[in-house]
Amino acid sequence: MPFNEPLGFAKARTKARQYANDKERSTELLGNVLQKAVKHQAQLKGIWWDLMVLYRMLKAWTTGDYRAMPWKTIVLALTAAIYFLNPLDLVPDFIPGIGYLDDAVVLGFVMNSIRKDVSQYREWESKKGIQS
Repeated sequence: MPFNEPLGFAKARTKARQYANDKERSTELLGNVLQKAVKHQAQLKGIWWDLMVLYRMLKAWTTGDYRAMPWKTIVLALTAAIYFLNPLDLVPDFIPGIGYLDDAVVLGFVMNSIRKDVSQYREWESKKGIQS
């Protein structure tokens, strides 16, 4: 990977590998991600677009609609989702103003690491006429 992993990333990645082997669990995880994201949308405005594209990409993978995601990308994307759901990560989410700062760092790290795959997914969405 081109950059050092953020703190707490390795633990979330270990869980992500387990989720990657179980699409049913991954689907449940994604439902929780969407629920939390919508609930805290105002606090997430700086990372909303990236979070939603990651959500859509993983959702398309779990349903089997999109199959062009490499294993490494699936694991990294799930790692970001798991980290996002952890309310007591490096900077607890309930701290006003900065609670999602570490989530933004992790999401940025993942998006930078899988940039090519995200771009290919966005092209696939566009060809399918999926509105983002």
